[in-house]
Amino acid sequence: MNKTTLKRTAICSALLSAVVMVAGCNDDDNSSSNNSGQQQTTTEKLTGTAATGAALAGANIEVVNKNGTTKSVVAGTDGKFSIDVEKGAPYLLKATKGTGESQITLYSYASAAGNVNVTQLTTQAILAANKADETRDYNSLAEIYTNWAKLAKDSTTNEMNAAINQAAKEVVANLKTVFDANVDTTKGYPDIFKTAFTANSMGLDKVLDQVKINGLNTKCTGIGSTYNCNVQYVVNGQPFAWNYSVDTTGLKLVVDLNSNNNPNIPSGNYNLKTTTTVMGVATVVNIQNIPKPDNNDQFCASDDVMKALKEQGQFTINSCSFNGTVGNINATIASPVGSISYSIKYEYSPA
Repeated sequence: MNKTTLKRTAICSALLSAVVMVAGCNDDDNSSSNNSGQQQTTTEKLTGTAATGAALAGANIEVVNKNGTTKSVVAGTDGKFSIDVEKGAPYLLKATKGTGESQITLYSYASAAGNVNVTQLTTQAILAANKADETRDYNSLAEIYTNWAKLAKDSTTNEMNAAINQAAKEVVANLKTVFDANVDTTKGYPDIFKTAFTANSMGLDKVLDQVKINGLNTKCTGIGSTYNCNVQYVVNGQPFAWNYSVDTTGLKLVVDLNSNNNPNIPSGNYNLKTTTTVMGVATVVNIQNIPKPDNNDQFCASDDVMKALKEQGQFTINSCSFNGTVGNINATIASPVGSISYSIKYEYSPA
């Protein structure tokens, strides 16, 4: 098995998990009917890593949806988790490990199914987003989590997404020198919520290793300019003054996969842009520094890739082509509402 085969399989597996979810949904409601007329709950999958640098091995990961429905799972030894939650974005996540004074509690936010990290940086971003809301009723992260259904009802998803995105940028802007020293930022900075990583002291995880935040779960007071939380920041072993008004102009967050954060994808001299289109909705993923197939046979005739597609059980491969730099796979997905067109376009460019 060559490196190209390994790399293509890893990419396909990541993309297919999102496609299968779409194929299984009738509509945007939280439930659908089966042939017997009984109500069936529609779920979405959240996957990610809980870590403070070191993986939160065995942490309890709990998710609450906009309706207040919760679901929990235990993270693996590497901090990674996968959980099927009752559909109802946006979601709030809580990771808890330990008891008493040694307990670690972190929070995160997901606007939709997919990857979501739970770290001290995502926790800080939610704290900052709450600061920006001068009409808020809750002054601690625990209160926000407990009252998530009311918060989700009182605010639009777009408003929440915008606040979280801005808070994520503020986290990166405060720690810009740490990111610049440890992460490839030539195309932008990692989205602290969505960019997948492994707790291996590389890339985003190395940033986490160097940032300690204490007091995130205390109760805050005041509003606007008088807002105050007893939070202490330590960066590279030194006390750090957090700037809640930091300038984020021009700062770009990306959800790129790369070889540092995904060691199972072999390194190479090409960057890859994949565009997955399902029911007219396109999702773009950028993957850096990977090998490129040499010809149409390598791209289309890989037994591992076709096996990965066919094992899903819902896919029919209609066509596959590769001209040396651009490849296309077109397929049909069988779903409860009929056949759905599905395609992936692969565009390789020199790194």
